[in-house]
Amino acid sequence: MARAFNTSLLKAYFGDAATKDNDFGYHWLPRIDGKHGTYQTMMNMADGLVEGYLVFGQNPAVSSINGKLHRKAFRTAKWMVVRDKEMIETANFWRNSPEHETGEVTAEDIGTEVFYLPAAAHVEKAGSFTQTQRMVQFREKAVEPPGDAQSELDFFFQLGQRLRERLAGSTDPRDRALLNMTWDYASAADPLRADPEAVLGEINGYYLTGERAGQPLDKFVDMKDDGSTSGGCWIYAGVYAGGVNHAAKRTPAKSPTDPAPDWGWIWPANRRVLYNRASADPQGRPWSERKKYVWWDEAAGQWTSTGDVVDFPATLRPDFVADPAAQGAGALCGTDAFIMQDDGKAWLFAPSGVVDGPLPAHYEAQESRVANPLYNVQSSPSRGLYSRSDNLQTPPVGSDGSQVYPFTFTTYRVTEQHGAGGKSRWVPYLAELQPEQFCEVSPELAELRRLEHGGWATIITPRSAIEARVLVTERMKARTVDGRQFHQIGLPFHFANYGEGAEVTGDSANDLIGVTLEPNASIQQAKVTACDIQPGRRPRGRALTQFVAAYRERAGITAETGMDRVLVPGEPERDFDPTGVQGGPCAEDDTTAEKPQGA
Repeated sequence: MARAFNTSLLKAYFGDAATKDNDFGYHWLPRIDGKHGTYQTMMNMADGLVEGYLVFGQNPAVSSINGKLHRKAFRTAKWMVVRDKEMIETANFWRNSPEHETGEVTAEDIGTEVFYLPAAAHVEKAGSFTQTQRMVQFREKAVEPPGDAQSELDFFFQLGQRLRERLAGSTDPRDRALLNMTWDYASAADPLRADPEAVLGEINGYYLTGERAGQPLDKFVDMKDDGSTSGGCWIYAGVYAGGVNHAAKRTPAKSPTDPAPDWGWIWPANRRVLYNRASADPQGRPWSERKKYVWWDEAAGQWTSTGDVVDFPATLRPDFVADPAAQGAGALCGTDAFIMQDDGKAWLFAPSGVVDGPLPAHYEAQESRVANPLYNVQSSPSRGLYSRSDNLQTPPVGSDGSQVYPFTFTTYRVTEQHGAGGKSRWVPYLAELQPEQFCEVSPELAELRRLEHGGWATIITPRSAIEARVLVTERMKARTVDGRQFHQIGLPFHFANYGEGAEVTGDSANDLIGVTLEPNASIQQAKVTACDIQPGRRPRGRALTQFVAAYRERAGITAETGMDRVLVPGEPERDFDPTGVQGGPCAEDDTTAEKPQGA
């Protein structure tokens, strides 16, 4: 089916321009030439390799780790487009930022041209969205957006129209992909606006030839590799079957055990529970009669269910044994419930699909202060490490200098704030509930570092230092590992000081964290970061950069030394005191001290 899925995708992209003679336009697709995730893009931008950046619904100056690296990248770009409801930090970086406060940059030094465009809120736009449990739901527009604010869909639709108009008549081969793309999403009521159901229909796919030409696909198995079907994404085939917007359905469950098949639509094929054949035993009988979900109906000669779509070949008997020489779906036995796996089995041993397979193994985080208790390799050998002067790491545990950053902190959310704060820090009611950045520490750590509940503390890493109000709480526990006590600190990551008009202030926790990425999806390692904590407010101005640099110097951190050293078998580990550093150049705890710029 892979060829059918890909051919249908190309037909959705390029329509009549995609033919068998030109491989359905495959050569118009861009080629993958390396990793281009968020952090790789930021580092490339900081190095002058990315000239422009579009930011929609994100605030990476606050939400992404190593905020200083991000702001450096923004200052290096030629242009940025930021669409948001508020003047968030990512839009305002050229005018106000931590680097402005320290004197490292001025607005006049920054050549990036920033286009700030007002965005529609979620109640001001219609369209489909997919939740993490695979459910697609369609949202109707409640009110019109104010002024020039518009939805992402309308913005991209009009941008595409303008680009195609500018390139009309071009003979440059690189422009063919854009000119050949289908772009027929205009609303019947307003040709300048896109119809979100037209987009959903294209994603679903259509029959292009035969008696049903022009009708939406019913299911993904109808996709063909001969150009007779289109489909923007095979897993969504069926969401618009029969010309009905199934994502807009709102029929609730009839009972606690009803899978509610007519509430929204779930990919693929509206299957509410994936691999639901596994709810029956090898003979096809429900494991529990009271909780039966899918079972083999011998009289009907097929699988049946309580209301869900059976995620298994409908007539494949539970006692069927496949020919060992069979391939593809024909190799499935009647007991192979996990049909998307090569062998139909659930995997603990994963021979393919993950970079760090085939078995799960425990590694400590890059900046963990605890030695790996299982073996001498401290952190995952396949993690993404980036040795850069703007991404310095603490010395590895047990090595010289690691005692300068003896503690760890983790980041998390609070109920009253959302993500990087773009939707919540501008709301007065929420500001009253969570008005400023704070850190949670255990009573033992508070005593060790002379931290007072309600007072100020400064948290320091090789990247930066921030200040936060102290919350002494039993929620944070000191851990004893191998006879030593290790302390953890808690920091919410919603806060920042440099947006315009925000009701809530506070230094950004993500400024403290260096970029280390897991190997499969380049997910940031943000939950364990080595640090020190001292009582009092952080220094201001250039004194802050000098303060952070002094810590790095004491730890012996440079672009070469501030990265990882993998211990080899037989190499002795050095002993160290995890509570080694006492004192520091922080100001005394003074709640009347001058507030930072932008607070």
